[in-house]
Amino acid sequence: MNWGIEDFTAAATLLAAAWIGIALVRRNVHGRVLRPMLLVGVVLVVLMIWAHLAVGIV
Repeated sequence: MNWGIEDFTAAATLLAAAWIGIALVRRNVHGRVLRPMLLVGVVLVVLMIWAHLAVGIV
């Protein structure tokens, strides 16, 4: 593999976006059902973007 700086920048941006999304949900959503659903949604979106950037699955 020939990784460049753009690959590391994309990974760092994706991780930062996931961290910010999870922090926002944990801080602002207080429902017993809604909070876990939104957290799973954030994780699934991050995984879908990661899969698309890695191999173009989605």
